[in-house]
Amino acid sequence: MILRLYLFILYLTALISAGLAAEIVININPYQSPFWVIAIFYAALFLFFTSIFGLVFFYLKVWASNREVIFAHLLPTLRQSVFISLGIVGILFLQQIRVLNWWVAALFILSVFLIELFFRGRKQIKY
Repeated sequence: MILRLYLFILYLTALISAGLAAEIVININPYQSPFWVIAIFYAALFLFFTSIFGLVFFYLKVWASNREVIFAHLLPTLRQSVFISLGIVGILFLQQIRVLNWWVAALFILSVFLIELFFRGRKQIKY
């Protein structure tokens, strides 16, 4: 039952954040809007990408593991989708402030990848 609740929250987050991001893109002029509107746009985009990647990767992992230990795939998948979303939104932000080129993007993606490797290689503390 809890797994269904988490998946429902991911679906709902994807729907609401996609609507908010589309509303901002359609109705807001980015050259005249204050900083907080742009921050809300990036937050909505981050939540949208996190929930979409989380859902897609969760169902791919469940399919690949032949439906064994389904609940164990949720937290690592959410962590990985957060890092992928951070990479995408970070690159979009760097493009907005006009500092993005290929080596900055490569270093940014490499740093996000190394953070993921840190969390993957970390030993779990058992109490």
